[in-house]
Amino acid sequence: MKKTFKIIGSIILILIIAVVVFLYFKSTPLPKGEKGARAEALTGKIQAAINQKAWDSTAAVSFSFTGNHHYLWDKKRNLVQVQWGDKKVLYNTQTVEGIAYENDKKLTDTDKTDAIKKANDYFNNDSFWLIAPFKLRDAGTTRSIVIQDDQEALLITYASGGSTPGDSYVWLVDQNYMPKAWRMWVSIIPVGGLETTWEDWKTFENNLKIATSHKGLIDLNLENVKTGQSIEEINNGKDPFTEL
Repeated sequence: MKKTFKIIGSIILILIIAVVVFLYFKSTPLPKGEKGARAEALTGKIQAAINQKAWDSTAAVSFSFTGNHHYLWDKKRNLVQVQWGDKKVLYNTQTVEGIAYENDKKLTDTDKTDAIKKANDYFNNDSFWLIAPFKLRDAGTTRSIVIQDDQEALLITYASGGSTPGDSYVWLVDQNYMPKAWRMWVSIIPVGGLETTWEDWKTFENNLKIATSHKGLIDLNLENVKTGQSIEEINNGKDPFTEL
């Protein structure tokens, strides 16, 4: 019964947000972009500004999303630990298989499967707010130049990947090609072109840049961000994935 009420509450919240967005924000059509050398050049400048090479060589990341979801991510081994409420899930992002706990009791069968699926959905969404600038050249993406606010911007469309393939984002950059905001055309929001900032950029090992704050329809914060060359380095010398 409690689970049913939670589901109903979530549906009502989504409907309220959808109504507010529809009533107070004007939808704009997805701009048509121009693929080619200019788009690739702008992509390269953004990657240089945030230090894509440093991100690519980073082996492990930890962070908290809005204070509710907590992550240990072993990039090198494609392993993630997700904690929220009384749940803890450890799984492989390639196979989406792993183990799950509730109040430190190991879950089995359907309960485990459901927990891993929810953890993977959380991770796909929450990590995107951390690493989206590093995914401009992922497989399945297309890059185009568009004009926004009388200057060049980068349109990225995801044909595949994550929990919501097919979404598009227009990146707005400052004079140093650092992302300052994006405008979204995504399946879960009924209004196209909503803008959210990318700010409070922090510098990590090897001059890696990561934005830790987003302001828009809903403000989002990334806290306790750490990066390293092993999961032990950012987790007090411990490897949480020994059971996998």
